[in-house]
Amino acid sequence: MDDRHLDRRSLMKFGAAAAGSIALVSCAKENPNREARDGKDEGPYDVVVVGAGYAGVTAARELAAQGWRVVVLEARPRIGGRTFTSKFLGRQIELGGSSVHWLQPHVFAEMQRYGFGFQEVPLRNLDKAYVMTADGKVHDVPPARFDAGYDDAFKKFCEGARTLFPQPFSPFANPEVAKLDEISAAARMAKLDLDPIQRASLNAELVLYAGSPTNTFSAMSFVKLAALAAWDPYTFTDSEKHWHIANGGTAALAKAILDDSKADVRLGTVVKQVETTATGVTLRTADGQMVEAKAVLFTLPTQVYPDIEFKPGLSAEKRAFIKNGDICDGATMYMRIKQNIGNTFAFCDDPNPLNAIQTEESDDTVGTILKATLGRQSLLDINDQDAVNAELRKIHPTAEITDIAPYNWVKDPFSKQAWPAYRAGWFKKYKDMAKPEGRMFFAGSGTADGWHAYIDGAVESGIRACREVTQLLEKGNQQ
Repeated sequence: MDDRHLDRRSLMKFGAAAAGSIALVSCAKENPNREARDGKDEGPYDVVVVGAGYAGVTAARELAAQGWRVVVLEARPRIGGRTFTSKFLGRQIELGGSSVHWLQPHVFAEMQRYGFGFQEVPLRNLDKAYVMTADGKVHDVPPARFDAGYDDAFKKFCEGARTLFPQPFSPFANPEVAKLDEISAAARMAKLDLDPIQRASLNAELVLYAGSPTNTFSAMSFVKLAALAAWDPYTFTDSEKHWHIANGGTAALAKAILDDSKADVRLGTVVKQVETTATGVTLRTADGQMVEAKAVLFTLPTQVYPDIEFKPGLSAEKRAFIKNGDICDGATMYMRIKQNIGNTFAFCDDPNPLNAIQTEESDDTVGTILKATLGRQSLLDINDQDAVNAELRKIHPTAEITDIAPYNWVKDPFSKQAWPAYRAGWFKKYKDMAKPEGRMFFAGSGTADGWHAYIDGAVESGIRACREVTQLLEKGNQQ
């Protein structure tokens, strides 16, 4: 395989196992007979888990640990969902969800459980920092001034976070948050006293968070993440950009979790229909399989649900959220340039497409490996190396890209969006996507109370959903 240009089709075809979420504590006592489960069950099943991202693999392990017969149906030829560990020029890269931190309790517990450490991304001790304002003008900002200016802007945007989110894992403990949910990030930022560099940096960060212009999404949902990071800008940056999973990355951790489940796993299995009755569920797949169980747990990205026929249909609340609530047009890519430009970081304000560009590796032999994150992939064809090079040269004028590794999650038919984010007025309704409907249950990082849009949130949601499914199954066994 040629590492020089990894588009979605080649990544899907050659799939270097990916990953995505984890677990803090088991949702019930472990079944002493679980070692008898060999992962080759053919049914009947107690639970079907649809999706093998971190929410799915966590739930599968937790459910199987209690003795339930579990089958996991995954549309892709790999596990991991919207995480994707791959290789670029012989180096391990993460093309999807990647950031982990010891302040993220669920994923940290899973890393501890399976013996995974942290891999540092060279985010600190910058040689150069740049900010591109919305008009395309580039500012070479001394790193110390860059850090101080961004921290000040962040604190102003998140002012009152301790009061608004005294318990960040209970985001609406303060009822004032629901009242403020209609306020967009742009409206909140417009009231702040910021210089042009601060405004561009903060706006770029916010566009990255939501994968959408700042006038579209809820300011409060971002402030909640700041509260989760101990209400501190340094810690927030540390938690979202500075640390990856070592020893095989997100793919290896997801595999460790799923291997621990001994669940039956069917890759390349696309669910097209689910029919529920008072006693069970029947799923039909694109290749003609029919799978029956007592319950089904969906762990899918929000925009994928319309591709499944639900009989009976989903609730009006879920349909409304699917149509209006969740947004994200983001993408991730890596690139190699010939020049050694050192340890650099750049924020590029919307509508400049490469919103964050950071050095991953640099020396005189390799040149520089850069990672770029786009809030709006629709502004740039990330598979067009020349177009990407033209954008990069706005920051680094002499840069010559030799290789790229892009992944477009929006054009992936099994995600149709990047990380979850909530439209203004819809953050307070995120629980609608988590509510069970009869024998159907729902998980995914967007349904998490805590670190939504992160691996940690996916793991959290898998644990919660396991608890809900177990309550149903145990009730049935008592009848």
